[in-house]
Amino acid sequence: MQELYNKLKTFDLNYAIKLEETDRQFIALKSLVEKNNNKKEVLALVIANSIICYQLSGTWENYWEEFSLYFSYRKITYQNIVFELWEFIKQSKNNKRFVDTKIKRLEKVKLALDLFEWREEYFYQNMTELRDLLAKTMKQKITDKTIVFAVKMFGYVARHVYDFVSYPKDIFIPIDSRLTNLFEKYKWDYIDINKFYIDLSEKLDISLLHLDWIVWINYEELIK
Repeated sequence: MQELYNKLKTFDLNYAIKLEETDRQFIALKSLVEKNNNKKEVLALVIANSIICYQLSGTWENYWEEFSLYFSYRKITYQNIVFELWEFIKQSKNNKRFVDTKIKRLEKVKLALDLFEWREEYFYQNMTELRDLLAKTMKQKITDKTIVFAVKMFGYVARHVYDFVSYPKDIFIPIDSRLTNLFEKYKWDYIDINKFYIDLSEKLDISLLHLDWIVWINYEELIK
């Protein structure tokens, strides 16, 4: 792990934040917040959409831009979020797979949104509690990719509604193929991939969810 740390040690939180602001998903959510008057409802909408953001038929960036465009001027309420997302994915170009399963997941996440309503800023200040709520409701592990990704995207969109809050250090990184490849290259005597990235995060003093985009952008150099 030391070799990977040496390649990343010049980066800090400010660098991570600047990188995140260039993410097309971040930009898409900024546009959504600017165009939709239902700001707090949009926060819940983004959480629900993140829960069904897997096995896409297009790129993640294209999907979130499609999502942003579709919901930019639609009236969103807590009562119609599941229905509106259901209608959206039925015609989405970038999220065509496992639609029936995703609709069932939307029905389940509605239970979490019922507890989220009117507490949007509280959960932004306490994102670990949001992670735990989603994991409990969806009956998943707190390390599962869709759970931590939902927190990440919530953090993205909440920045456009409230003042900046950094991601907590105890929320795991969404493990994807790039992170897996880096783990295999640099793991040395590590067995557990989560432990590997937790230790790397602590050594760099950068929260895992902020480290995520640094690794994504610099992947080609890091994997050499």
